[in-house]
This record gives sequence, structure tokens and C-alpha cells, in this order.
Amino acid sequence: MGKTGRVLSVSVAAFVASVVLLLFGPLQQPLVHAQENQECLACHGAPDFSVKGKNGKEISLYVNAKQLANSIHAGFSCTDCHSDATQIPHLKPPKRVSCAQCHEDQYAAYAKGIHGRAHLSGMKDAPTCTSCHGTHNIEAPDNPASTVSKINQPKTCAKCHGNPKFNRKHNIPVFNPTQAYLHSIHSQELLKGNDKAATCSDCHEAHDLLPASNPDSKIYRKNVPETCGRCHYKQFKQYIDSIHGQALLEGANNAPNCTDCHGEHAIKKVTSKTSPVSPENVSMQTCARCHANETINEKYGIPNDKVLSYENSYHGLAVQGKSTIAANCTSCHGVHNIYPAWDPRSTVNVANLDRTCGKCHPGASKRFASIPVHQTRSLIEAKAESIITKIYILLIISVIGSMFLHNFLIWLQAVIRKYRKLSGEPSLTRFNKNMIIQHFILFLSFTTLAITGFALKFPDAFWVKMLHSIGMTEIIRKTIHHTAGTILIAASIYHFFWLFLTRRGRVELRYMLPVAKDVSDAVHSVEFYLGLRDTKPQYDKYDYTEKAEYWALIWGTVIMSITGLIMWFPVISANLFGGWVLPIATLFHYFEAILATLAILVWHFFFAIFHPSEYPMSLVGITGKVSCESCKKHHGRWYHKLMHREPEKVRRMFDVTGQCEELEEYDEE
Repeated sequence: MGKTGRVLSVSVAAFVASVVLLLFGPLQQPLVHAQENQECLACHGAPDFSVKGKNGKEISLYVNAKQLANSIHAGFSCTDCHSDATQIPHLKPPKRVSCAQCHEDQYAAYAKGIHGRAHLSGMKDAPTCTSCHGTHNIEAPDNPASTVSKINQPKTCAKCHGNPKFNRKHNIPVFNPTQAYLHSIHSQELLKGNDKAATCSDCHEAHDLLPASNPDSKIYRKNVPETCGRCHYKQFKQYIDSIHGQALLEGANNAPNCTDCHGEHAIKKVTSKTSPVSPENVSMQTCARCHANETINEKYGIPNDKVLSYENSYHGLAVQGKSTIAANCTSCHGVHNIYPAWDPRSTVNVANLDRTCGKCHPGASKRFASIPVHQTRSLIEAKAESIITKIYILLIISVIGSMFLHNFLIWLQAVIRKYRKLSGEPSLTRFNKNMIIQHFILFLSFTTLAITGFALKFPDAFWVKMLHSIGMTEIIRKTIHHTAGTILIAASIYHFFWLFLTRRGRVELRYMLPVAKDVSDAVHSVEFYLGLRDTKPQYDKYDYTEKAEYWALIWGTVIMSITGLIMWFPVISANLFGGWVLPIATLFHYFEAILATLAILVWHFFFAIFHPSEYPMSLVGITGKVSCESCKKHHGRWYHKLMHREPEKVRRMFDVTGQCEELEEYDEE
């Protein structure tokens, strides 16, 4: 049926309805309402019934009759709300429905609230009654199907407040409060069926919502305890009498209220590891946020060392080790009932300390309770502590320093003996002077880069603090790091050209290239170390461990150089590649630095220093020489090549002379 036909039908229906009303006026009112509604639904009951708005978009005028019949307004006629839509067809578009016709008190509260003021000021996306309650499907708030029932409120509020763009647009400071609420203990309890658990309107109110900056708001800083106290009355009474509660009432805005410690929307159960008031977090995160703040401490006359002294105590160290049973701040001071130490009600008052300590230490006496935990030291105590500290620092340096010097002399003597022995033995030149210099530059630049790089990443490490104490500022550290990086890159470029443009470089590259024999050598070696073979394989000039380290060095140097330059010149890098490149480069640089440093410590140092056949250290990197005997044992395949296969010009490179004897046995395998 077209719209014209539908209007004609409705007109006829309206005439018939008028006659019926005149003839049967005394009948029950609900029947009349039903008849009136049927007239309206003749048009509005069609799913495709719509009109074009001012912007040309179709606006649906469809009313779901089933929803209306099941709503709380089922007994009302359409004109009870749409009072200016009595004439059919409508001569002009009906006005917006005013819920205030019936709900005067609620509307008055809404008009005073932030939502109502925003709507009345013309803000188009401000919520109205229907934004929260719905239109023709309105249910009573205590009906679980209602959009404003306790269980559904978070979803309803999330239509606006779950949208970060909406929150940013209207300068709402909390990024996504509804998402945070869904992970809270309140939400979890509500989902379990606990109808006493707090939902949005329990804290923010239903109609007269006010911003947190408004002194009349239920979530105004000073009003938060009372709001929470509507459910948590016992805790509220304890808190309001405490030093924190009294300070807040007196206007101390730094004094913590409920949400400062427990959080706002994402309040967790105390036993949850992510709760700011869990045993693991309350001391180091929550209490420390104020009591380690020098500005707050100075304002209220609180000593600055309270948190630090606790952290250095047994209790503090155990808590930092994730203990959930070691005493934290609340174990001694209380939770909501915190009082100053001079107050007789305080659990840390001198008269009560033995009972407080006795909760964990049965039989604790007043003498036991007098042990300082994190009290401010007197001048005499501080002086005594300073003297003891200095004595022990001097003792540690002198005793351990003497031990180190003694053992270093033993080690040095062993190195000297090995050097003298090597000087008197037939030997080969494994590294020439050029290679020794390259190795030294690599060692120096890499070590400098590792120290200055990790000094930035771990500023609280003891060795970094020592560097700071001798004058290493960030400017100095950065300059040294960049200089060492430049040297490493320059040395790498030189090494590349040396490999391809010099005869010695090409020979070394040929020896260093991976071959299939390296895999079988690695398997053979592991079998030998596991006791499955009686002999080790005969290696070439570079065995599989040396080749693996060399090519890992090449790979690592390329990564560190590229990422290092990106970090050194962030503006140029971002302009060329985009802003994503810097964080990615930083991540690669950091993990590659760890990988390279550990590889040197675990792999290179073992084979160059701690390997039983090399201890106290390999001298090849210093002298370039390796004894013929050592070469026979470890690099038998290479030794055999030098003696029989390599041309004379290659033999001269390695100073092969008649001093070196032929291998007694050689198994090519």
C-alpha cells in the first residue's frame, strides 16, 4: 500500500474510532488506549515507514508493537507522550516528547547534571532520556532486561564513554572507564549475581551526574569516601577517623581518599596481584607514591627516608622479592584506621608496638618491638652508621683488592711463562700485524660500546653509579659511545676492503668460508665430548666454533651499525622512513647488544681464556704466533695443507719453516 492509500485508510479508521468513542465512552480506558494505539500503528507499525530528514537521510518512524506491549508504558496511549499528535494525518511534525510531563523530579535532576546542561546548551551528542532508557522498549530499572538495570548500565554508558574519541572530544580525562570497570571486582560480582555490587549510577548517580571537579558531585575528591561508604560503611568509618580522612576533611588535597589507593573504575580484589593494594604492591607502589614524594613530605613534615629505609629492611627486601607474607606498610600501620604514631589508637604507637609485632612474631616483647624499622636516626646513630660503613668499605676494598692482586700476579706469571715457552718453540704466524691491530681495535671499540651503552639502559646499576661518581655525565657517555661506534664502523669498512683487495685477506676469507665439513666436525666434536669417540677431528685453520663466531660478528656489526645510526640521527631517519623506525631500531639495538655481549663472555672468552688447552689465555691475538705443536693438535688439517698442498707464497704468509716437523699421523677422514 502506498503512503497516500495508507493515509486514506488511517483517516477512515480515525473516523470510525471517533464514532466508537462517542457511542462507547463509558468503556474502560485501556481499551480506548489500545484503539488509539492501533490507529497510530496503522502507519508506524510498518517496518519501512520513514520520512526524509533535513539532510536528506531517511529517518525511520517504525514502532515495534511487540516491544511497546511488553514495556513499562504498555498501558499508555501514544498521545500520552506525543500529546500534539492527536490529529491524523499530522498537519505538521510532532514535537519531541518531554518525559518531564510525568517524571518532573527526574527531569529536574537531569537538567542540573552535566548531561542535561550539555543537552540544553545545544550539544548534539549529549545524552537525553531515550539515550539511556530507550524509546518504546522502556523497562523498569529493576527489570534485568532494562537498559539501565544494574547489569546493563556499563553497556549503556559505554555507548558514549566506551568510545575514546568521544572522551577526547569532550575532554573527559579517563580514557576508557567502562572497559576498566569490566575488569573490576565490582563488575565480576555483578556478573555473579550480586545485586549489591556497585554499577555506574551507584557512584555517579543516575540523573544528576556532576563532574568530579564540582564540590556537589558524589565523586568530588572530598566526597568519594562517603560515596564508597554507602556500601563499605565499616571501612568508611575507620577511614574518616584516620589521619588520612581527617586531613582530607581539613582541605589537604594531597591526602589519599579511597580511589587514590584502590583505583577508580578498575578496582581489583585485594588478593589480586594486579591490585595496587595487594601485599606485593601496596608498599612499593601505592604508599610510596606519596611517602617517597619529597614535595609532599616537605609540606607535611614527613622524613624523606621512610620508604627507602623500609625498602632496605628485611621486610622491604622480602616484599620486593614478591613475598606475600612479609610485613608491608598496612601490616604495621593499619589499612583504613591509620593514625599518627603519637596517637594512642595507632598500631605503631610505642604502647601498642609489641602487640602489632606479635601478630607475626609470637612472644614479641617491648624490647623486641624497639628494634628500629625505618625510624629517623639520631645524629649519634647516623654517625655510628657512617663510621661502620666507611670501615667496611675500606675493609672490602683492601681485602678483596689484595686477593685480586695476589691472584692476578699468579695469572700474569702464567701468561709470561706461556709467552716465553712460545718464543722458544717452533711456531707459525697465525695472525699478521695487520690482523692483530684489527683485533685490538675491535676489542677496544666493542668493550667501550658495551659499557657506555648499558650505562644508559641501566642507570641504577652499582657500576654505573661509580662511573657517575667519577664524572661521567650523559654528554660524556654519549660522546664516547658515538666515537667508539664510529671507530667500529670504520674498522668494519676497512676489514671489508682488506678481505677483497689484499692477498692475505682473500686467503683468510677462503679459510673462513663455511663448508659442509664444518657440520661433520661439529657433530664429531660433540660426540667426542660426550665420550662417544676416542679422538677429536682435525680442524682447518678455523674450526666450526671460530667460523660461527666470525660470521655472527659480521651479522651483529651490520645490525648494530644500522640501528645505531638510526638512533644517532632520529630526525633524518624518521623523515626518510617514518616514525615507526626509531622504536624498532632501539629494540633491535638493545637485544643485539645483549646477544653480542653474552656471546663474547660465554663463547669467545671460553675459547680464548678458559679453555683448558689455552689457559691462562691464548696469545694469538697478541703475538699472532701459534706453536707448531699446538697447531698439530688442534688444526691438523690446516697444518697438513701448509706442509704439502699450499703454494710457497701462501706458506710464506704463515712463516712456515723447516722448524715445523711433519705430522706423525694424519687422518683426512
